[in-house]
Amino acid sequence: MATSLSTAPDLWCGSLSLFIMMCVKEIFILKKEYPFYRPEHCRRKGCSSTKLWGHGFVELYIDGYEQPLWFRRWRCPVCGCVHTIRPLGYWLRHHTPVHVIVKGLCHRLTYGFWLKTLGPSRQRQQHWFRALRKNIKARLGMDFSADLIDGLHELVLLSMVPVIRSG
Repeated sequence: MATSLSTAPDLWCGSLSLFIMMCVKEIFILKKEYPFYRPEHCRRKGCSSTKLWGHGFVELYIDGYEQPLWFRRWRCPVCGCVHTIRPLGYWLRHHTPVHVIVKGLCHRLTYGFWLKTLGPSRQRQQHWFRALRKNIKARLGMDFSADLIDGLHELVLLSMVPVIRSG
């Protein structure tokens, strides 16, 4: 008996983000005409199908641009996983580059005040700071005794986004 994807939840993926080195300025200029990377096969663990279909574009906001930029998506017809191409150097669900977030947090943790020349507002930097404290407690344990900078580095080593606010 054939099993459809809707009745086999273990085959359904949802979405994957593929972080690729690309020039955001060129994407801004060329829009949908930018030559986006096409994955050679599905990146979902256990699938590796070589059939990937174009699945349109998605608009993503990037700091420094007033309007959203278009990024390419691909869909695997075997497992249903949607692969979204994203620029390298950004954490998932963040439109500020990683180096800016880390620089702001390290400045606050070292000197005790927010870096005003960073670009993002004090409120956004505070948002990252609160998320970092929450994630250190949740992921590394309440008894984590090192300072928050060490916790930041530990979360990054565990391949986690240390400033994410969702579950």
